[in-house]
Amino acid sequence: MSQKYHFTVAGHEFDLSWDEVHEMLRTLKAQPVRKVYIKSWNKKFPVKQVLHEAVKGLIRTGFTTEAAVRVLTKIGFEPIEE
Repeated sequence: MSQKYHFTVAGHEFDLSWDEVHEMLRTLKAQPVRKVYIKSWNKKFPVKQVLHEAVKGLIRTGFTTEAAVRVLTKIGFEPIEE
């Protein structure tokens, strides 16, 4: 099991690990990519969609793409820019 990291984004405190995000993405339908995404399960997921789905109560318009990239990079994903 991968390490959990603690974050604060848009006033919400939460802990995330690569394992739990990766597993959550298994059944999630990927939305269209606009600019920055991660790959998981052979699909491209927009970084904001991933963070929004992973953190309950986090409003998608309340955080930036940069915040999502920071969190996902820290837990081990490699964001890609189209």
